[in-house]
Amino acid sequence: MNNLVIHPTTKLHVAGYLSSPSHAVTLVAPAGSGKLSLAIAIASEMLAVDHDKVMNYAYLRLISPEDGKAISIDSIRAIEKFLSLKVPNTQSANRVVIVENANLMTLEAQTALLKTLEEPPSGTVIILTAFNEQDLIDTIRSRSIKLYVAKPEISQVKAHFSGLDFKSQAIDQALSVSGGLPGLTAAILQNNQDHPLLQAVVKAKSILSGSRYSKMLLVDELSKDKLLAFNVLSIIQQMAQISLLRSTSNAGQWQNILDNSYQAQAALVKNAQSKLALSKYMLDF
Repeated sequence: MNNLVIHPTTKLHVAGYLSSPSHAVTLVAPAGSGKLSLAIAIASEMLAVDHDKVMNYAYLRLISPEDGKAISIDSIRAIEKFLSLKVPNTQSANRVVIVENANLMTLEAQTALLKTLEEPPSGTVIILTAFNEQDLIDTIRSRSIKLYVAKPEISQVKAHFSGLDFKSQAIDQALSVSGGLPGLTAAILQNNQDHPLLQAVVKAKSILSGSRYSKMLLVDELSKDKLLAFNVLSIIQQMAQISLLRSTSNAGQWQNILDNSYQAQAALVKNAQSKLALSKYMLDF
């Protein structure tokens, strides 16, 4: 876990969990916080498998949304099939399932997963990541330990990436967009064009600088991809917070953008009509 940049409080909470693990834990943090990397690191520790090899380990499974779509019940049934297989290792934690962005599971998928959470096979640990735990049904939330992933200090993030031989100017530019979120900072520095958050950065900049017509087109696009919509709103929030810290000349405008972005996310959670929810707040950015 030493290769990750983790807030000291989060590190303590993870150590506490690993010393007395339950069968399920939910890592909660905004997009770009590095939740998946942390989940993989926890799995590596629990399974006693090298971090570089754990993703190819036979008794680890990762379930992720595809192309921003919800995680279907078929994906959860695949987990059930995986969990039905015998595991030769008899250590206390011998099999791990990671569900990335678990809040994007359909209701049917969540109900199916709940059965596993209620009666998990011996030695099985399920790690969920979520950028919004309120999208998880109450019974799932009550059957897993919550671990809130705190954002590291900017100085800690900068020191971490400086140690990886990235140039200081490049790091500062990445931090100006990421707001210090380590996962997003890494994606920007590595120029990982396939990373969903880099796509969200492009959309966020377009939303903030485009005409009302172009914003309407983007709202229509985002309404069809809930994960991308959440990511874009998270990036906008980071940009607004950074701008509020740096400038007072247009503080009112950035505060309005920040408030609207939070309200848009809340509306997405409550309202099945994504386009209506996004249009109400994002067209006023």
